[in-house]
Amino acid sequence: MLRSTFLVFALCLAAAPACAADRVTSDGRDFDGPAPFESIFDGQSLKNWESPDMTYWMIEDGAITGRITREHPCTVNQYLVWKGGELADFELKLQSRINGGGAINSGFQFRSRLLPDHDICGYQVDNNLQTPWLVRLYEEFGRHTLAMRGERTTFGLDGERIGGKLDLAEEPAWFRLEDWHDYHLICLGSKLTLFVNGKLAAEVVDHDPRRQAFKGILGLQLHSGPPSVVQFRDIHLKVIKPAEPVFQASISSGEKRRLALCHEALAWWPLDSGGHGAQPPLHHIPGWEKFELNVRADGRGARPGTRVVLLDGAYFDAGPMLPAEGDQLTVFLRARDPRGIWRSALFSKGSERVHFSLASAELPDTGGPEIRFEVGTKQNSVRVSFPVSKIEASAWHDFVGRYDGKRLTLFCDGKLMASRPCHGALVKNDAPLLIGAEADGDKIGHHFHGQLQEAALWSRALSRKEIEILSHHQ
Repeated sequence: MLRSTFLVFALCLAAAPACAADRVTSDGRDFDGPAPFESIFDGQSLKNWESPDMTYWMIEDGAITGRITREHPCTVNQYLVWKGGELADFELKLQSRINGGGAINSGFQFRSRLLPDHDICGYQVDNNLQTPWLVRLYEEFGRHTLAMRGERTTFGLDGERIGGKLDLAEEPAWFRLEDWHDYHLICLGSKLTLFVNGKLAAEVVDHDPRRQAFKGILGLQLHSGPPSVVQFRDIHLKVIKPAEPVFQASISSGEKRRLALCHEALAWWPLDSGGHGAQPPLHHIPGWEKFELNVRADGRGARPGTRVVLLDGAYFDAGPMLPAEGDQLTVFLRARDPRGIWRSALFSKGSERVHFSLASAELPDTGGPEIRFEVGTKQNSVRVSFPVSKIEASAWHDFVGRYDGKRLTLFCDGKLMASRPCHGALVKNDAPLLIGAEADGDKIGHHFHGQLQEAALWSRALSRKEIEILSHHQ
């Protein structure tokens, strides 16, 4: 009965903002309300806008201008972020144009999350030269295309996408990205509506509870690539509903200990942000598809209010430098296989000459999938494992593999699952350290399809108490 009541309540909450958004006129006229439009760009300076590298941003023609040249190339996306804080329900009007050689990409982020290295994930108005669609509603590091120009899309409570066509879907584009054109974006609750030069271009109703965003930052994008120029001017904002302030809940003593332990690690990667800003950095491969960042955690054992990465054929590469030499090692990975299959690599370095490998596999003589941990020493390779049947297969789990120079042990959720004598210094190799896949000769394979939250590596053997602390989620 309680579950049914909650579902009805959730549906009402999701539907209410969408009804308010229906009051938007078909030609993009101003939403009736007491709040006026206010300019957030003075036309002369970059006051109230910031970026770690301001050398790409300047004022030209009375417009905010992002420029890439052969003398000043750009290999990672640059964002100029408005310093006015997060936006919830709002209307945004601006003019933009983009020029350059080839299929140049640009756009602006809204209701988005700023990542530790100043990259951004979340909703975006995306445009691209030399494409039939020209402009779309998009999700950076997420579901990618939400609605192309001429589309109306609804995402249900289960995340299912239902697409439809707008009346102008078959019409040719009524604007050129190379010329000044008007964007009018309206965000009301779960409804996102985009007009270009006064015509409805794309619309999204996002009821997906794991991915929808009701507030976030605003940022202008200069996309990496060939020489190009993007410009924005006449930027006006109407705040309909201010973003509610975030109140930080007090952190429990157990969580403080867990975080302190992670900060002591040789490397610690919060994977909900893809390791952005962590040291050493992680590279996600492929570069933009087959994974989603910043997704709310679900499933049995999920940490309340946390976010994760979804992998569907992608993986992370931390390079060949870690870990350090020695005869001690601890690796940690928090993972969930929603299907409960557990037949893939998880966290590894090396294949033929393995340094360490945390993986799941079904061997011919085991009768079912196993979680296994292996290290290679100068004496031999040693493996310990336990059957997946001993745990709830589709739930979240904290896996810890430890080598202390005398024994190899494998823990799950703070409990000892397997142990075996092992001696000798760990072997070295120049293979990359991978999360979500493993090296198989010259190829990368055994991809993990599931959810990951964090990974860490210590060049010492953690104590039993420390391993229990890693699984403290209160």
